[in-house]
Amino acid sequence: MDFKLRHCVIHELIKESGKQKVETTIKSVLPNDDEYVCQLVQSLTELIGKKDNQASRGTFNYQDVAFKVPPAFKTYYDGAATSEDFHKFSLVCMSELSRQAKDPSRVAASGGAIVFAHYVRGVSDFLLITMVKQKEALRLDKDLKPVGTVQIDLAKIHQAARVNFHRFHEFETLPKDEKSAYLAFVSPKVNQDASGYFVAALGCSDSVPSARATDAALNGVRSYFDANVDIKAYKNAAYDAVLYHLKEKKPGETASLAEIEHIVRQAVPAEKHIHIDNLVEYLNGEEIGVPLEFAINRAVVNKRTKV
Repeated sequence: MDFKLRHCVIHELIKESGKQKVETTIKSVLPNDDEYVCQLVQSLTELIGKKDNQASRGTFNYQDVAFKVPPAFKTYYDGAATSEDFHKFSLVCMSELSRQAKDPSRVAASGGAIVFAHYVRGVSDFLLITMVKQKEALRLDKDLKPVGTVQIDLAKIHQAARVNFHRFHEFETLPKDEKSAYLAFVSPKVNQDASGYFVAALGCSDSVPSARATDAALNGVRSYFDANVDIKAYKNAAYDAVLYHLKEKKPGETASLAEIEHIVRQAVPAEKHIHIDNLVEYLNGEEIGVPLEFAINRAVVNKRTKV
């Protein structure tokens, strides 16, 4: 899929774990036609949603006026999205990251390089914000500009958030029950109290409409089997098993992608299980967008249940 970088800047949040002192290093927007800058952004965005780095799905929290990033993004989205606008937005984010990192409850947290990127892939623009713990891994010069090819592994991605502009537009214009989750964010599975300042600073909310999530999960199971000739014959069995699993859940209970993968594997012969290995990554990916855990919509389940 075609990739075009519009803007990128790398700042630094300087904080040692165990200390409350926080400093920031602010830099200028990088050239969007630089080979190494483009390679870095592509490398980072391709890691989000991978099996070991799955993304939560949600939206910005516009209800709490304490969050400064959501309205700053709306201003950027509604404007001309110039290089200057982009840099201004990144400064709001850095200010909020610094403020959250100074909180006494985050004393164990550490800083890192903060990569901001606005790029186009397919039919949508995206805005990516990534924290990389080990700045050295990015091969940056004194201006925080990449100077060589970088191979980023999952362990280097401390936290990340990505906004899908197309889905943000849908969220703004569609009826409530059809609204999309336009925000994907990744946080480490350990030490959440210490590192949660990233999600808090950006005002991320992991709420996804239950009807949308339930529909996406069921449709996603079907399309996954349709796309794989080796297991296509088991599509109906897998779909029915997942639907039954959701139907049997008690009111108020949630479903998870891990559960769905387990149910699907039971519907497929053991020798075919290798073809299920990418199911969670597929369902959690940008196209389908099922969150790691979601509330079950009874109306959707009942409508799909065979009489």
